[in-house]
Amino acid sequence: MINTYSARIVTKDADLQDICISTDNKTKHMWGKFGPKNEAKLASEITTQRMPLLIGSGLGIAAQILLKQTNRPLLILDCEEPILAVTNLKRKFQDHLNICWINTSSPANAAKHILELKRQYKLDIQLLTIPFYLRLSPFYAEVIRLIKSDSTTKSKYPSWPKFQSENPRILLLTSQYFLMGEIVAACERQSIPHMFINMDAKEMDIETFVSRISSALNIFRPDFVLTVNHLGVDQEGILNSLLHKFNIPLASWFVDNPMLLLPLYKTQADSNTSIFTWDADRMDSLKNMGFKNIFHLPLGTDQTRFKPTRGCSETEWARNISFVGNSMVHKTARRLEAAKLNDPLKLRWKEIAHEFANKSEPSVFNYLKTDFPELLQSYEELDSPHRKLAFETLIIWQATLEYRLECVKQTLKYSPMIVGDNGWNELLKNESTWEYHSELSYYEDLPRFYPCSKINFNCTSQQMKGAVNQRVFDVPACNGFILTDHRYQMENLFEPEKEIAIYYSLEEIPELIEKYSAQPGLRSQIIKAARKRIMAEHTYECRIKTLIKCMRDAHS
Repeated sequence: MINTYSARIVTKDADLQDICISTDNKTKHMWGKFGPKNEAKLASEITTQRMPLLIGSGLGIAAQILLKQTNRPLLILDCEEPILAVTNLKRKFQDHLNICWINTSSPANAAKHILELKRQYKLDIQLLTIPFYLRLSPFYAEVIRLIKSDSTTKSKYPSWPKFQSENPRILLLTSQYFLMGEIVAACERQSIPHMFINMDAKEMDIETFVSRISSALNIFRPDFVLTVNHLGVDQEGILNSLLHKFNIPLASWFVDNPMLLLPLYKTQADSNTSIFTWDADRMDSLKNMGFKNIFHLPLGTDQTRFKPTRGCSETEWARNISFVGNSMVHKTARRLEAAKLNDPLKLRWKEIAHEFANKSEPSVFNYLKTDFPELLQSYEELDSPHRKLAFETLIIWQATLEYRLECVKQTLKYSPMIVGDNGWNELLKNESTWEYHSELSYYEDLPRFYPCSKINFNCTSQQMKGAVNQRVFDVPACNGFILTDHRYQMENLFEPEKEIAIYYSLEEIPELIEKYSAQPGLRSQIIKAARKRIMAEHTYECRIKTLIKCMRDAHS
Protein backbone atom coordinates (compact mmCIF):
# COMPACT_ATOMS: atom_id res chain seq x y z
CA MET A 1 0.00 0.00 0.00
CA ILE A 2 1.28 3.44 -0.93
CA ASN A 3 0.84 6.07 1.81
CA THR A 4 2.71 9.25 0.89
CA TYR A 5 5.66 10.42 -1.09
CA SER A 6 7.05 13.77 -2.12
CA ALA A 7 8.50 14.84 -5.41
CA ARG A 8 9.37 17.90 -7.44
CA ILE A 9 8.96 18.82 -11.08
CA VAL A 10 12.37 19.88 -12.36
CA THR A 11 12.74 22.38 -15.17
CA LYS A 12 15.76 24.35 -16.32
CA ASP A 13 15.15 26.92 -13.55
CA ALA A 14 13.62 24.46 -11.14
CA ASP A 15 11.99 26.14 -8.15
CA LEU A 16 8.67 24.34 -8.05
CA GLN A 17 7.46 23.22 -4.65
CA ASP A 18 7.14 19.69 -3.35
CA ILE A 19 4.13 17.60 -4.29
CA CYS A 20 2.48 15.62 -1.52
CA ILE A 21 0.37 12.68 -2.57
CA SER A 22 -1.79 10.75 -0.12
CA THR A 23 -4.18 7.85 -0.42
CA ASP A 24 -6.59 9.48 2.05
CA ASN A 25 -8.86 12.47 1.52
CA LYS A 26 -7.09 14.81 3.95
CA THR A 27 -4.53 16.21 1.58
CA LYS A 28 -6.09 19.25 -0.06
CA HIS A 29 -3.25 21.31 -1.53
CA MET A 30 -1.08 18.93 -3.46
CA TRP A 31 1.36 21.54 -4.71
CA GLY A 32 2.28 23.31 -1.46
CA LYS A 33 3.21 26.89 -2.40
CA PHE A 34 2.84 26.26 -6.11
CA GLY A 35 0.64 28.96 -7.60
CA PRO A 36 0.06 31.04 -10.73
CA LYS A 37 3.60 32.42 -10.73
CA ASN A 38 5.23 29.02 -10.84
CA GLU A 39 2.59 27.70 -13.21
CA ALA A 40 3.62 30.50 -15.57
CA LYS A 41 7.29 29.56 -15.10
CA LEU A 42 6.56 25.95 -16.02
CA ALA A 43 4.57 27.10 -19.03
CA SER A 44 7.44 29.33 -20.15
CA GLU A 45 9.69 26.29 -20.40
CA ILE A 46 7.45 24.72 -23.05
CA THR A 47 8.36 26.29 -26.37
CA THR A 48 6.77 25.74 -29.75
CA GLN A 49 9.79 23.71 -30.81
CA ARG A 50 9.73 21.15 -28.00
CA MET A 51 7.60 18.20 -26.97
CA PRO A 52 7.27 17.74 -23.19
CA LEU A 53 8.26 14.39 -21.67
CA LEU A 54 7.06 14.05 -18.10
CA ILE A 55 9.12 11.59 -16.06
CA GLY A 56 6.46 10.33 -13.67
CA SER A 57 2.86 11.50 -13.51
CA GLY A 58 2.44 12.24 -9.78
CA LEU A 59 -1.11 13.35 -9.12
CA GLY A 60 -1.45 14.56 -12.69
CA ILE A 61 -1.31 18.27 -11.79
CA ALA A 62 1.75 18.88 -13.95
CA ALA A 63 0.05 17.12 -16.85
CA GLN A 64 -3.04 19.30 -16.38
CA ILE A 65 -0.94 22.46 -16.54
CA LEU A 66 0.95 21.25 -19.61
CA LEU A 67 -2.27 20.31 -21.40
CA LYS A 68 -3.50 23.88 -20.91
CA GLN A 69 -0.34 25.37 -22.36
CA THR A 70 0.21 23.28 -25.49
CA ASN A 71 -1.68 21.24 -28.03
CA ARG A 72 1.45 19.31 -28.92
CA PRO A 73 1.86 15.67 -27.86
CA LEU A 74 2.56 15.18 -24.16
CA LEU A 75 4.64 12.13 -23.36
CA ILE A 76 4.34 10.59 -19.88
CA LEU A 77 6.81 7.94 -18.78
CA ASP A 78 5.36 6.10 -15.79
CA CYS A 79 5.68 2.39 -15.08
CA GLU A 80 4.42 2.46 -11.50
CA GLU A 81 1.18 0.54 -11.92
CA PRO A 82 0.32 0.48 -8.16
CA ILE A 83 0.57 4.28 -8.02
CA LEU A 84 -1.39 4.69 -11.25
CA ALA A 85 -4.09 2.44 -9.82
CA VAL A 86 -4.45 4.84 -6.89
CA THR A 87 -4.36 8.07 -8.92
CA ASN A 88 -6.52 6.66 -11.75
CA LEU A 89 -4.83 9.12 -14.11
CA LYS A 90 -5.07 7.00 -17.24
CA ARG A 91 -8.83 6.98 -16.98
CA LYS A 92 -8.90 10.67 -16.01
CA PHE A 93 -6.90 11.66 -19.10
CA GLN A 94 -8.37 9.10 -21.50
CA ASP A 95 -10.12 11.78 -23.57
CA HIS A 96 -6.88 13.72 -24.13
CA LEU A 97 -5.76 12.20 -27.42
CA ASN A 98 -2.43 14.07 -27.41
CA ILE A 99 -1.23 12.24 -24.28
CA CYS A 100 1.02 9.27 -24.97
CA TRP A 101 1.65 6.97 -22.00
CA ILE A 102 4.91 5.05 -22.10
CA ASN A 103 4.93 2.19 -19.64
CA THR A 104 7.19 -0.53 -21.01
CA SER A 105 9.44 -2.16 -18.43
CA SER A 106 12.47 -2.02 -20.73
CA PRO A 107 14.56 1.20 -20.66
CA ALA A 108 15.77 0.52 -24.20
CA ASN A 109 12.23 0.06 -25.53
CA ALA A 110 11.01 3.14 -23.67
CA ALA A 111 13.83 5.29 -25.06
CA LYS A 112 13.28 3.87 -28.53
CA HIS A 113 9.57 4.67 -28.38
CA ILE A 114 10.24 8.22 -27.19
CA LEU A 115 12.85 8.82 -29.91
CA GLU A 116 10.52 7.41 -32.56
CA LEU A 117 7.84 9.89 -31.46
CA LYS A 118 10.44 12.64 -31.57
CA ARG A 119 11.23 11.75 -35.17
CA GLN A 120 7.57 11.33 -36.06
CA TYR A 121 6.55 14.76 -34.77
CA LYS A 122 9.87 16.41 -35.69
CA LEU A 123 10.10 18.05 -32.25
CA ASP A 124 12.89 18.03 -29.68
CA ILE A 125 12.20 16.49 -26.30
CA GLN A 126 11.65 18.72 -23.24
CA LEU A 127 12.52 16.67 -20.15
CA LEU A 128 10.42 17.43 -17.06
CA THR A 129 11.35 15.21 -14.12
CA ILE A 130 9.67 14.43 -10.81
CA PRO A 131 12.75 13.51 -8.71
CA PHE A 132 10.83 10.98 -6.64
CA TYR A 133 10.66 8.71 -9.69
CA LEU A 134 14.43 8.84 -10.06
CA ARG A 135 14.72 7.67 -6.46
CA LEU A 136 12.01 5.09 -6.88
CA SER A 137 13.73 3.15 -9.67
CA PRO A 138 16.94 3.34 -11.72
CA PHE A 139 14.74 2.63 -14.74
CA TYR A 140 13.94 6.33 -15.25
CA ALA A 141 17.54 7.52 -15.05
CA GLU A 142 18.52 4.88 -17.60
CA VAL A 143 15.79 6.02 -20.03
CA ILE A 144 16.99 9.62 -19.67
CA ARG A 145 20.58 8.51 -20.26
CA LEU A 146 19.61 6.64 -23.43
CA ILE A 147 17.65 9.62 -24.75
CA LYS A 148 20.51 12.01 -24.10
CA SER A 149 23.00 9.52 -25.51
CA ASP A 150 21.06 9.39 -28.74
CA SER A 151 21.12 13.17 -29.13
CA THR A 152 24.83 13.49 -28.30
CA THR A 153 26.00 10.67 -30.56
CA LYS A 154 24.18 11.66 -33.73
CA SER A 155 27.37 13.08 -35.16
CA LYS A 156 28.88 9.60 -35.09
CA TYR A 157 26.43 8.47 -37.74
CA PRO A 158 27.06 10.19 -41.06
CA SER A 159 24.25 10.98 -43.44
CA TRP A 160 24.32 11.49 -47.18
CA PRO A 161 21.87 12.57 -49.90
CA LYS A 162 19.54 9.78 -51.03
CA PHE A 163 18.09 8.85 -54.41
CA GLN A 164 20.37 11.16 -56.37
CA SER A 165 20.88 8.79 -59.32
CA GLU A 166 18.49 6.90 -61.57
CA ASN A 167 19.57 3.56 -60.10
CA PRO A 168 19.73 3.83 -56.31
CA ARG A 169 22.15 1.85 -54.18
CA ILE A 170 20.43 -1.02 -52.34
CA LEU A 171 21.79 -2.84 -49.30
CA LEU A 172 20.28 -6.34 -49.25
CA LEU A 173 19.77 -8.22 -46.01
CA THR A 174 20.49 -11.64 -47.45
CA SER A 175 18.80 -14.78 -46.26
CA GLN A 176 18.07 -18.28 -47.44
CA TYR A 177 14.63 -17.22 -48.66
CA PHE A 178 14.19 -18.06 -52.33
CA LEU A 179 13.12 -14.60 -53.49
CA MET A 180 16.40 -12.87 -52.64
CA GLY A 181 18.10 -14.70 -55.50
CA GLU A 182 15.55 -13.30 -57.96
CA ILE A 183 16.01 -9.79 -56.54
CA VAL A 184 19.78 -10.02 -56.90
CA ALA A 185 19.52 -11.26 -60.49
CA ALA A 186 17.05 -8.49 -61.38
CA CYS A 187 19.38 -5.87 -59.89
CA GLU A 188 22.34 -7.24 -61.83
CA ARG A 189 20.45 -7.24 -65.14
CA GLN A 190 19.46 -3.60 -64.60
CA SER A 191 22.92 -2.47 -63.37
CA ILE A 192 21.49 -1.45 -60.00
CA PRO A 193 24.30 -1.12 -57.41
CA HIS A 194 23.71 -3.53 -54.55
CA MET A 195 25.61 -5.07 -51.65
CA PHE A 196 24.95 -8.14 -49.51
CA ILE A 197 25.07 -8.40 -45.79
CA ASN A 198 24.60 -11.93 -44.50
CA MET A 199 22.11 -12.12 -41.62
CA ASP A 200 21.45 -15.86 -41.79
CA ALA A 201 22.87 -16.61 -38.35
CA LYS A 202 20.07 -17.58 -35.95
CA GLU A 203 21.83 -15.85 -33.07
CA MET A 204 24.26 -12.94 -33.07
CA ASP A 205 25.54 -10.86 -30.19
CA ILE A 206 24.57 -7.20 -30.21
CA GLU A 207 28.11 -5.88 -30.73
CA THR A 208 28.64 -8.08 -33.80
CA PHE A 209 25.24 -7.15 -35.18
CA VAL A 210 25.77 -3.41 -34.76
CA SER A 211 29.33 -3.57 -36.08
CA ARG A 212 28.38 -5.54 -39.17
CA ILE A 213 25.43 -3.30 -40.06
CA SER A 214 27.28 -0.03 -39.30
CA SER A 215 30.28 -1.09 -41.36
CA ALA A 216 28.11 -1.99 -44.35
CA LEU A 217 26.22 1.30 -44.15
CA ASN A 218 29.40 3.36 -43.88
CA ILE A 219 31.22 1.54 -46.67
CA PHE A 220 28.41 1.12 -49.19
CA ARG A 221 26.32 4.21 -48.36
CA PRO A 222 23.00 2.83 -49.65
CA ASP A 223 19.89 4.78 -50.55
CA PHE A 224 17.81 2.17 -48.75
CA VAL A 225 17.94 -1.29 -47.21
CA LEU A 226 15.82 -4.12 -48.63
CA THR A 227 14.73 -7.36 -46.98
CA VAL A 228 12.16 -10.07 -47.68
CA ASN A 229 9.55 -11.00 -45.04
CA HIS A 230 11.43 -8.84 -42.50
CA LEU A 231 14.24 -11.41 -42.37
CA GLY A 232 17.31 -9.94 -40.70
CA VAL A 233 15.23 -7.36 -38.81
CA ASP A 234 15.55 -7.93 -35.06
CA GLN A 235 12.53 -7.69 -32.77
CA GLU A 236 14.55 -5.64 -30.27
CA GLY A 237 14.71 -2.74 -32.73
CA ILE A 238 18.50 -2.43 -32.98
CA LEU A 239 18.51 -2.39 -36.79
CA ASN A 240 15.60 0.02 -36.84
CA SER A 241 17.46 2.37 -34.47
CA LEU A 242 20.65 2.22 -36.55
CA LEU A 243 18.80 3.01 -39.77
CA HIS A 244 17.20 6.02 -38.10
CA LYS A 245 20.60 7.26 -36.93
CA PHE A 246 22.01 6.92 -40.45
CA ASN A 247 18.77 8.34 -41.90
CA ILE A 248 18.36 5.31 -44.19
CA PRO A 249 14.89 3.93 -44.99
CA LEU A 250 13.99 0.24 -44.88
CA ALA A 251 11.93 -1.63 -47.47
CA SER A 252 10.45 -4.98 -46.46
CA TRP A 253 8.73 -7.03 -49.17
CA PHE A 254 6.29 -9.54 -47.75
CA VAL A 255 5.57 -12.54 -49.96
CA ASP A 256 3.92 -14.41 -47.10
CA ASN A 257 1.21 -13.20 -44.74
CA PRO A 258 2.70 -10.15 -42.94
CA MET A 259 0.10 -10.40 -40.17
CA LEU A 260 1.68 -13.66 -39.02
CA LEU A 261 4.93 -11.83 -38.24
CA LEU A 262 4.61 -8.04 -37.98
CA PRO A 263 2.57 -8.03 -34.75
CA LEU A 264 5.92 -8.85 -33.12
CA TYR A 265 7.28 -5.57 -34.54
CA LYS A 266 4.46 -3.16 -33.66
CA THR A 267 6.76 -0.78 -31.81
CA GLN A 268 8.86 -0.39 -34.96
CA ALA A 269 5.99 0.81 -37.14
CA ASP A 270 7.06 4.25 -38.37
CA SER A 271 7.48 6.31 -41.52
CA ASN A 272 11.08 5.14 -42.02
CA THR A 273 9.89 1.64 -42.90
CA SER A 274 8.03 0.92 -46.13
CA ILE A 275 6.07 -2.33 -46.29
CA PHE A 276 5.43 -4.01 -49.63
CA THR A 277 2.88 -6.81 -49.62
CA TRP A 278 2.01 -9.30 -52.33
CA ASP A 279 -1.56 -9.35 -51.00
CA ALA A 280 -3.58 -6.15 -51.32
CA ASP A 281 -6.02 -7.43 -48.68
CA ARG A 282 -3.41 -6.80 -45.99
CA MET A 283 -2.92 -3.10 -46.60
CA ASP A 284 -5.62 -1.84 -44.23
CA SER A 285 -4.39 -4.09 -41.41
CA LEU A 286 -0.84 -2.82 -41.90
CA LYS A 287 -2.08 0.76 -41.79
CA ASN A 288 -3.96 0.07 -38.56
CA MET A 289 -0.76 -1.34 -37.10
CA GLY A 290 0.90 2.05 -37.58
CA PHE A 291 2.89 1.70 -40.79
CA LYS A 292 2.67 4.80 -42.96
CA ASN A 293 4.14 3.69 -46.29
CA ILE A 294 2.37 0.57 -47.57
CA PHE A 295 2.41 -0.66 -51.17
CA HIS A 296 0.94 -3.57 -53.10
CA LEU A 297 3.67 -5.50 -54.91
CA PRO A 298 2.64 -8.92 -56.31
CA LEU A 299 4.98 -11.80 -56.96
CA GLY A 300 6.47 -12.30 -60.42
CA THR A 301 8.87 -14.58 -62.25
CA ASP A 302 12.53 -14.78 -63.16
CA GLN A 303 12.28 -15.20 -66.91
CA THR A 304 15.91 -16.30 -67.17
CA ARG A 305 15.15 -19.39 -65.07
CA PHE A 306 11.58 -20.08 -66.12
CA LYS A 307 12.09 -19.93 -69.86
CA PRO A 308 10.63 -21.96 -72.72
CA THR A 309 12.18 -25.29 -73.64
CA ARG A 310 11.54 -27.64 -76.54
CA GLY A 311 8.74 -29.57 -74.95
CA CYS A 312 9.27 -32.05 -72.12
CA SER A 313 12.91 -33.00 -71.67
CA GLU A 314 12.19 -35.57 -68.91
CA THR A 315 9.81 -38.27 -70.18
CA GLU A 316 9.26 -39.71 -66.69
CA TRP A 317 7.53 -36.45 -65.80
CA ALA A 318 5.14 -36.43 -68.77
CA ARG A 319 1.54 -36.47 -67.49
CA ASN A 320 -1.90 -35.22 -68.45
CA ILE A 321 -2.21 -33.40 -65.14
CA SER A 322 0.06 -32.68 -62.19
CA PHE A 323 -0.04 -30.73 -58.96
CA VAL A 324 2.93 -29.23 -57.12
CA GLY A 325 2.32 -28.15 -53.54
CA ASN A 326 2.64 -28.84 -49.85
CA SER A 327 0.11 -31.08 -48.11
CA MET A 328 0.30 -28.85 -44.98
CA VAL A 329 0.22 -31.98 -42.77
CA HIS A 330 3.58 -31.38 -41.12
CA LYS A 331 3.28 -27.59 -41.08
CA THR A 332 -0.02 -27.83 -39.24
CA ALA A 333 1.40 -30.27 -36.70
CA ARG A 334 4.31 -27.93 -35.91
CA ARG A 335 2.01 -24.94 -35.40
CA LEU A 336 -0.28 -26.99 -33.16
CA GLU A 337 2.66 -27.88 -30.97
CA ALA A 338 3.93 -24.27 -30.86
CA ALA A 339 0.51 -22.81 -29.97
CA LYS A 340 0.06 -24.96 -26.83
CA LEU A 341 -3.70 -24.48 -27.00
CA ASN A 342 -5.86 -24.23 -23.92
CA ASP A 343 -8.80 -26.63 -23.64
CA PRO A 344 -11.53 -24.52 -25.33
CA LEU A 345 -9.34 -23.88 -28.40
CA LYS A 346 -8.02 -27.45 -28.38
CA LEU A 347 -11.57 -28.75 -28.69
CA ARG A 348 -12.63 -26.45 -31.52
CA TRP A 349 -9.61 -25.42 -33.60
CA LYS A 350 -10.48 -27.75 -36.47
CA GLU A 351 -14.03 -26.42 -36.53
CA ILE A 352 -12.68 -22.87 -36.64
CA ALA A 353 -10.30 -23.75 -39.49
CA HIS A 354 -13.00 -25.50 -41.48
CA GLU A 355 -15.32 -22.51 -41.32
CA PHE A 356 -12.48 -20.03 -41.91
CA ALA A 357 -11.77 -21.72 -45.26
CA ASN A 358 -15.24 -20.78 -46.46
CA LYS A 359 -15.03 -17.10 -45.48
CA SER A 360 -13.57 -14.16 -47.37
CA GLU A 361 -12.17 -12.59 -44.16
CA PRO A 362 -8.34 -12.89 -44.32
CA SER A 363 -7.70 -12.22 -40.63
CA VAL A 364 -8.11 -15.09 -38.17
CA PHE A 365 -8.51 -12.67 -35.27
CA ASN A 366 -11.26 -10.67 -37.01
CA TYR A 367 -12.95 -13.92 -37.97
CA LEU A 368 -12.92 -15.06 -34.33
CA LYS A 369 -14.53 -11.78 -33.26
CA THR A 370 -17.43 -12.15 -35.69
CA ASP A 371 -18.00 -15.91 -35.83
CA PHE A 372 -16.59 -17.32 -32.58
CA PRO A 373 -16.84 -14.44 -30.06
CA GLU A 374 -17.21 -16.93 -27.22
CA LEU A 375 -13.60 -18.06 -27.88
CA LEU A 376 -11.99 -14.62 -27.85
CA GLN A 377 -11.16 -14.86 -24.16
CA SER A 378 -9.51 -18.24 -24.73
CA TYR A 379 -7.47 -16.68 -27.53
CA GLU A 380 -6.41 -13.80 -25.26
CA GLU A 381 -5.33 -16.31 -22.63
CA LEU A 382 -2.58 -17.53 -24.95
CA ASP A 383 0.01 -15.68 -22.91
CA SER A 384 2.51 -14.58 -25.55
CA PRO A 385 2.42 -13.03 -29.03
CA HIS A 386 4.24 -16.11 -30.33
CA ARG A 387 1.48 -18.46 -29.13
CA LYS A 388 -1.23 -16.22 -30.59
CA LEU A 389 0.54 -16.09 -33.95
CA ALA A 390 1.10 -19.86 -33.84
CA PHE A 391 -2.64 -20.32 -33.31
CA GLU A 392 -3.52 -18.00 -36.19
CA THR A 393 -1.05 -19.78 -38.47
CA LEU A 394 -2.46 -23.14 -37.36
CA ILE A 395 -5.94 -22.09 -38.46
CA ILE A 396 -4.68 -20.88 -41.84
CA TRP A 397 -2.59 -24.00 -42.49
CA GLN A 398 -5.41 -26.37 -41.48
CA ALA A 399 -7.86 -24.43 -43.66
CA THR A 400 -5.39 -24.71 -46.53
CA LEU A 401 -4.97 -28.44 -45.93
CA GLU A 402 -8.71 -29.07 -46.12
CA TYR A 403 -9.27 -26.78 -49.10
CA ARG A 404 -6.30 -28.12 -51.04
CA LEU A 405 -7.29 -31.74 -50.37
CA GLU A 406 -10.83 -31.15 -51.65
CA CYS A 407 -9.49 -29.50 -54.80
CA VAL A 408 -6.94 -32.25 -55.49
CA LYS A 409 -9.56 -34.96 -55.00
CA GLN A 410 -11.43 -33.51 -57.99
CA THR A 411 -8.45 -34.43 -60.18
CA LEU A 412 -7.98 -38.04 -59.01
CA LYS A 413 -9.95 -39.73 -61.78
CA TYR A 414 -7.48 -38.20 -64.25
CA SER A 415 -4.50 -39.97 -62.62
CA PRO A 416 -2.50 -36.92 -61.53
CA MET A 417 1.11 -36.82 -60.40
CA ILE A 418 1.29 -35.04 -57.04
CA VAL A 419 4.63 -33.48 -56.16
CA GLY A 420 5.30 -32.45 -52.59
CA ASP A 421 6.00 -33.64 -49.06
CA ASN A 422 5.11 -37.13 -47.87
CA GLY A 423 2.05 -35.83 -46.06
CA TRP A 424 0.17 -36.52 -49.28
CA ASN A 425 0.65 -40.26 -48.69
CA GLU A 426 -1.22 -39.86 -45.40
CA LEU A 427 -4.04 -37.71 -46.83
CA LEU A 428 -4.60 -39.92 -49.89
CA LYS A 429 -3.71 -43.31 -48.43
CA ASN A 430 -7.08 -44.77 -49.45
CA GLU A 431 -6.85 -43.51 -53.02
CA SER A 432 -5.12 -45.45 -55.81
CA THR A 433 -5.52 -43.31 -58.93
CA TRP A 434 -2.65 -40.96 -58.32
CA GLU A 435 1.14 -41.03 -58.32
CA TYR A 436 3.37 -39.49 -55.68
CA HIS A 437 6.65 -37.71 -56.45
CA SER A 438 8.90 -36.25 -53.78
CA GLU A 439 9.58 -32.53 -53.69
CA LEU A 440 11.44 -31.04 -56.63
CA SER A 441 14.03 -28.25 -56.65
CA TYR A 442 12.41 -24.90 -57.35
CA TYR A 443 15.37 -23.64 -59.38
CA GLU A 444 16.72 -26.80 -60.98
CA ASP A 445 13.65 -28.96 -61.61
CA LEU A 446 10.42 -26.99 -61.82
CA PRO A 447 11.33 -24.98 -64.96
CA ARG A 448 11.71 -28.36 -66.70
CA PHE A 449 8.80 -30.05 -64.93
CA TYR A 450 5.99 -27.61 -65.74
CA PRO A 451 6.11 -28.05 -69.56
CA CYS A 452 5.78 -31.85 -69.10
CA SER A 453 2.13 -31.70 -68.01
CA LYS A 454 -0.74 -30.85 -70.27
CA ILE A 455 -2.34 -29.20 -67.24
CA ASN A 456 -0.55 -27.85 -64.18
CA PHE A 457 -3.25 -27.76 -61.53
CA ASN A 458 -3.08 -25.04 -58.88
CA CYS A 459 -5.00 -24.38 -55.64
CA THR A 460 -3.91 -21.41 -53.58
CA SER A 461 -3.07 -21.30 -49.88
CA GLN A 462 -5.73 -19.85 -47.59
CA GLN A 463 -3.22 -17.28 -46.35
CA MET A 464 -4.00 -15.42 -49.58
CA LYS A 465 -7.72 -15.28 -50.17
CA GLY A 466 -7.45 -12.61 -52.81
CA ALA A 467 -3.84 -12.79 -54.05
CA VAL A 468 -2.11 -15.18 -56.42
CA ASN A 469 0.91 -17.39 -55.79
CA GLN A 470 4.24 -17.77 -57.56
CA ARG A 471 3.07 -20.65 -59.78
CA VAL A 472 0.65 -18.43 -61.72
CA PHE A 473 3.66 -16.57 -63.15
CA ASP A 474 6.25 -19.35 -63.33
CA VAL A 475 4.23 -21.95 -65.25
CA PRO A 476 3.33 -19.83 -68.32
CA ALA A 477 6.81 -18.26 -68.34
CA CYS A 478 8.31 -21.65 -69.24
CA ASN A 479 5.51 -22.49 -71.70
CA GLY A 480 3.42 -24.53 -69.29
CA PHE A 481 -0.36 -24.42 -69.01
CA ILE A 482 -1.95 -23.69 -65.62
CA LEU A 483 -5.49 -24.20 -64.37
CA THR A 484 -5.89 -22.24 -61.15
CA ASP A 485 -8.54 -21.28 -58.63
CA HIS A 486 -10.07 -17.81 -58.88
CA ARG A 487 -8.57 -15.03 -56.78
CA TYR A 488 -10.02 -11.59 -57.38
CA GLN A 489 -6.65 -9.83 -57.46
CA MET A 490 -5.60 -11.87 -60.51
CA GLU A 491 -8.02 -9.87 -62.61
CA ASN A 492 -5.62 -6.92 -62.31
CA LEU A 493 -2.78 -9.15 -63.51
CA PHE A 494 -4.33 -11.30 -66.27
CA GLU A 495 -7.42 -11.36 -68.44
CA PRO A 496 -9.41 -14.45 -67.38
CA GLU A 497 -9.97 -17.14 -70.01
CA LYS A 498 -7.68 -15.34 -72.49
CA GLU A 499 -4.48 -15.17 -70.47
CA ILE A 500 -5.29 -17.60 -67.66
CA ALA A 501 -7.66 -20.55 -67.14
CA ILE A 502 -9.69 -20.36 -63.92
CA TYR A 503 -12.07 -22.53 -61.95
CA TYR A 504 -14.53 -20.79 -59.63
CA SER A 505 -15.82 -23.85 -57.76
CA LEU A 506 -14.89 -27.46 -57.00
CA GLU A 507 -17.64 -28.68 -59.30
CA GLU A 508 -16.06 -26.99 -62.31
CA ILE A 509 -12.69 -28.73 -61.98
CA PRO A 510 -13.46 -32.04 -63.78
CA GLU A 511 -15.26 -30.26 -66.61
CA LEU A 512 -12.37 -27.84 -67.18
CA ILE A 513 -9.76 -30.61 -67.02
CA GLU A 514 -11.58 -32.46 -69.77
CA LYS A 515 -12.05 -29.29 -71.80
CA TYR A 516 -8.42 -28.19 -71.77
CA SER A 517 -7.01 -31.73 -72.06
CA ALA A 518 -8.88 -32.13 -75.33
CA GLN A 519 -7.89 -28.76 -76.83
CA PRO A 520 -4.10 -28.36 -77.23
CA GLY A 521 -4.64 -25.39 -79.53
CA LEU A 522 -6.60 -23.51 -76.87
CA ARG A 523 -3.93 -24.33 -74.29
CA SER A 524 -1.22 -22.97 -76.56
CA GLN A 525 -3.20 -19.81 -77.24
CA ILE A 526 -3.62 -19.08 -73.52
CA ILE A 527 0.03 -19.89 -72.78
CA LYS A 528 1.21 -17.51 -75.49
CA ALA A 529 -1.02 -14.67 -74.27
CA ALA A 530 -0.06 -15.22 -70.64
CA ARG A 531 3.65 -15.33 -71.39
CA LYS A 532 3.44 -12.10 -73.38
CA ARG A 533 1.74 -10.35 -70.45
CA ILE A 534 4.23 -11.77 -67.97
CA MET A 535 7.27 -10.65 -69.97
CA ALA A 536 5.83 -7.14 -70.26
CA GLU A 537 4.54 -6.63 -66.70
CA HIS A 538 5.30 -9.45 -64.27
CA THR A 539 9.04 -10.13 -64.24
CA TYR A 540 11.16 -9.32 -61.22
CA GLU A 541 12.77 -6.51 -63.19
CA CYS A 542 9.30 -4.94 -63.33
CA ARG A 543 8.79 -5.49 -59.61
CA ILE A 544 12.13 -3.95 -58.64
CA LYS A 545 11.46 -0.90 -60.82
CA THR A 546 8.12 -0.43 -59.05
CA LEU A 547 9.70 -0.90 -55.63
CA ILE A 548 12.42 1.67 -56.37
CA LYS A 549 9.85 4.20 -57.60
CA CYS A 550 7.78 3.75 -54.43
CA MET A 551 10.85 4.16 -52.21
CA ARG A 552 11.96 7.27 -54.11
CA ASP A 553 8.51 8.84 -53.84
CA ALA A 554 8.19 8.01 -50.12
CA HIS A 555 11.69 8.90 -48.92
CA SER A 556 13.35 11.42 -51.21
